[in-house]
Amino acid sequence: MEMTDSAVIEQIRGGNIDKFEIIIDRYSAKIHSYIRARLFDKEEADDIVQLSFVRFYRALSQYDRSKPLYPYLLQIARNELYMYFRKNKITVPFNEDIAQLPDEESHTEDVEEIMNGLKPDHKNALLWFAEGYSYKEISKKLGKPLNSVRTLIHRARLFVQKKYS
Repeated sequence: MEMTDSAVIEQIRGGNIDKFEIIIDRYSAKIHSYIRARLFDKEEADDIVQLSFVRFYRALSQYDRSKPLYPYLLQIARNELYMYFRKNKITVPFNEDIAQLPDEESHTEDVEEIMNGLKPDHKNALLWFAEGYSYKEISKKLGKPLNSVRTLIHRARLFVQKKYS
């Protein structure tokens, strides 16, 4: 008979750390699949999955065994993925031609020229988006509803693409 997640966690908390392998075996494929759907680098995805399980192990004493384990693990994996994106400043470029500016010295001038003509809210939202902020974070910074921020960024991107296409 298969042990429940709660029973396995109780044994791990009791000092039988070898039982943690059961948790890894049960959920690593699902977590890995979730990460790989959002990050296409296999080695980085493997690292994030591994780090997620390490984080769970460290927070094991805080886990409420009455709640299902998978959503808890998935939230840890999401947080690790977000931290990875932030750390590596992974963003979606506006346009391939615009994203590859010629050299560092002209970079500031080119960005200013590209942004010339945008309204301040559009400009700020687009710059923060390019820096890796989420729509929700930009919404808080601008004090605007989430859907308004999505519209601002969409319109700003269209403006930039139209201006330079």
